[in-house]
Amino acid sequence: MDTSKTDKPLIHVIGMEPEGLRTQSPQYQHCFSTCSLLAGGARHLENLSGPLPDNIEKIVIRSNIDALCKTLKSFSETPSTRETCAIVLASGDPLFYGIGNRLLQNIQAESLRFYPASTLIQRAFALLKEPWDDVRVASFHGRDPDSLIPLFEHEKKIALYTPGSDGPVHILEMLRKMKRTPSSFRVVENIGLSGEKIHVFLPSGLDEIQRTVFSPLNIIVLEIQ
Repeated sequence: MDTSKTDKPLIHVIGMEPEGLRTQSPQYQHCFSTCSLLAGGARHLENLSGPLPDNIEKIVIRSNIDALCKTLKSFSETPSTRETCAIVLASGDPLFYGIGNRLLQNIQAESLRFYPASTLIQRAFALLKEPWDDVRVASFHGRDPDSLIPLFEHEKKIALYTPGSDGPVHILEMLRKMKRTPSSFRVVENIGLSGEKIHVFLPSGLDEIQRTVFSPLNIIVLEIQ
């Protein structure tokens, strides 16, 4: 089966680095020049630079994922003579704890094309200058916190996507309820942006987490012995 082409309008799901994306980048220039529908979080749209078609429709992704999927599904089912495309902007790899899974649940795969960027987990460990092939990765964003309990019980090194600036405090509270004390609790915030910083908390200083104001854009790296 030849999967190199599709006769349906393509929906390009483009992963972005934190530093942003240029519409005139050689890899994406054709996509943006023929785009009639552009969706992304407010931060993604703000960090997009370069020209866009005059008649482009923009959708800001908030809690409207279901409505977005319906709109994109309809777009993907329009006649194949249509010469425009849709673009969905995402963070990092859209298929790694990203919007890609939701899109695939609602839209035929042949109508989607994915372009991954570096994940924040990758970049966090690059900043920490540590290998991460032994790390269990999970997300605390938009998921039941109880799903993390087995990880805290059995894993020794964990990296977590968080739901915002209060993520580190919530994780600390969960660990204490389970009577688990991390040997290292690190928060890497604003990766690739102004204010990029690594916070390191050792067992004797975990209370400091509750007194620290974190950026909403942060990754937690735990070591539990």
